[in-house]
Amino acid sequence: MQYTAEFLTKIYRDLYSVRVFEEKQVELYALGKVPGHIHSGIGEEGSCTGVMATRKEGDFVKISHRPVGAGLLAGTPLETMFAELMGRVGGNALGLGGVLHMTSLEKGMVGFSGTLGCDAPVAVGAGLTIQMNGTDNVSYVFYGDGTSNRGPVHEAMNLAAIWKLPVLFVCNNNQYAISTPTSFSSPVPNPGADRAAGYGMPSRVADGTDPLSVYEAAQELVDYIRAGNGPAVLECKMCRMRGHFEGDQQKYRDLSVVEQWKDQDCVAKMEKYLIDNEVLTAEEIAAIRGEVAAKMDAAIALAEQSPEPTPEDLYRNLYAE
Repeated sequence: MQYTAEFLTKIYRDLYSVRVFEEKQVELYALGKVPGHIHSGIGEEGSCTGVMATRKEGDFVKISHRPVGAGLLAGTPLETMFAELMGRVGGNALGLGGVLHMTSLEKGMVGFSGTLGCDAPVAVGAGLTIQMNGTDNVSYVFYGDGTSNRGPVHEAMNLAAIWKLPVLFVCNNNQYAISTPTSFSSPVPNPGADRAAGYGMPSRVADGTDPLSVYEAAQELVDYIRAGNGPAVLECKMCRMRGHFEGDQQKYRDLSVVEQWKDQDCVAKMEKYLIDNEVLTAEEIAAIRGEVAAKMDAAIALAEQSPEPTPEDLYRNLYAE
């Protein structure tokens, strides 16, 4: 596939922005500025970046708990995301939802749940909204290899298939469901793609460490969905570089294997591609890195100016007003 320099530069900027958001998450958590746990998505940014590059105005997206930085690709303001992460009222849920409840419905980003898989039907409902409105939009559903074993996901896929809803199910296969390897929990090697046939859906498997590979596979399926053919499944394979949560000692896996996966880091691979194909120079890449880092720091500073919620805030947003 032929790409313009503008497209490739945007892909890289988006990819690196999600990476820095994930790194800042870890940093803020280590400084004690994040209530609760976080689930780092470092190493998994290639999937959401490639998929979201196929998105257009009017589409819906349901991200997952890893990487939550994917929310910025939907257009959610960085300061809003950091405020919610740090439990400040400037967040989308007044800081009361935290990292597992980032949403921005005005940007088409539906909410997601800390109970993994239970939110898949919500995104399918968004697909029903699209169908009833008669547009060619798509509802994107991100979930993990472990979540692919949960009943609500299969119910959502079944309903989407029966009603031919415009839904793209994106399975981020990072090899582990908390401490359980995929080979222990799934009877098929591709827990997302291999199960699509049971619902009459087409599927593709992409290299999740290569955002362009993901983009090409996603674009093929999205074109199929926008044409009115119903749902599809995309599985992206990558490695979870850090623990399930920060502080996870990861005694359940061989960390030398993780080190080997680091040679396939999506950001490093994209940078090499850009330089080798003379799209960007090392200096231009460094400039983009600096711009993104400065933008993140400014957003964090703005989020920290937002006050913490009060006990009275607990009673807000319980009912529609």
